[in-house]
Amino acid sequence: MNTETDYLKSIAEEIVQSGNKEIKNPNHHLLTEAKRLEKAIMHSLNSIENFTQRDTFCFNTLQKLVQISDILFDFTRSLDPNVKVLVELLTAIKQLMPSEIRPNLKLSRAFVEMQKTNLTAQWARYQTVLEQQAIDPRLIGIAGIPFKRFTERKHQLYWSDFTWLRGYQAKLDIMDWNEADCSGKTEALISLLIGRDFNDDRFYIYCKKYIQNRLKGITGKRNRLLEYAFCEKLVLEDTQVGIAAFDLRSNSVSARLLKWIKEEIVFVQTHELDRPQTKLVFKWNVEMIAFFFKLLHEKQAFGKIPLEPFAETIAANCSSVGKDDIQPATIHSRFYMKDLQVIKAIETLLVEMLEIVRIYLR
Repeated sequence: MNTETDYLKSIAEEIVQSGNKEIKNPNHHLLTEAKRLEKAIMHSLNSIENFTQRDTFCFNTLQKLVQISDILFDFTRSLDPNVKVLVELLTAIKQLMPSEIRPNLKLSRAFVEMQKTNLTAQWARYQTVLEQQAIDPRLIGIAGIPFKRFTERKHQLYWSDFTWLRGYQAKLDIMDWNEADCSGKTEALISLLIGRDFNDDRFYIYCKKYIQNRLKGITGKRNRLLEYAFCEKLVLEDTQVGIAAFDLRSNSVSARLLKWIKEEIVFVQTHELDRPQTKLVFKWNVEMIAFFFKLLHEKQAFGKIPLEPFAETIAANCSSVGKDDIQPATIHSRFYMKDLQVIKAIETLLVEMLEIVRIYLR
């Protein structure tokens, strides 16, 4: 079969060598050979029963036809009648076995050119919708990269690029922005792109900065660790198993983000110091503090709470004269003291407080 595609290639090369770019009808020899070749290829595909042989034959044949199509397209830089003959031949073969096309099959430049007008219009429609949702303009620009990869035609594109884009479009089409399970429309788009494994570096960097901005207003080692853990959970929830990545040559965006988050967590755990807790500094001794809170406990000012954890809470949040750290056991033992001096001191305090309350009642 390669010899037969090589004959078609020689016809294409003769067309280029002729130098005639102004044509209204396809070259007769090219058209005749393309029709004959289409029947021969389809007969071979239907005759080969071994999957590996069939797959190899299909891939090699399509690659040869893509090369021939590019020869003709590069000659006129347009979808002229000769180029369309090759496009139709490629389309016929792809339709015969659409599920068996390898992801690494190169797309012909003519095929990419045919997609430009439609994809430009579709992205303009999607962009309008995203702007109406008040999504971060920077993220909207990044979300348009898959479309611009086709419309700007700067890189060699493959079948996997086309199928990825179709899946992405399907997600955008069915997206219900008002019912998105996220805290905002921008996060909803981030979730969609992570789910499609949009592993472009610009999106990865955007996600990192987005998480960093979430952490800016959060203080305290524990709170920062909790926020990183929450972001890690969101990435894991958005990750879909079995989805082909945007760029098959790079790691998935989920794997990169999860690795970065774990490294941030380790850094915070290792290098950030816990902010010293500000305690209530009493001008009383431990006995007065314990007795005062015991009275509040008996009146269930804090609800029903056992004395032992209550003592731990007091010790963690209170300090006395000349004693910054109080042991919970010390507080707990002082709950039961009967020092008359302490009792009288608290009584004096409560009487004074009662007088203040009565002033407000007058």
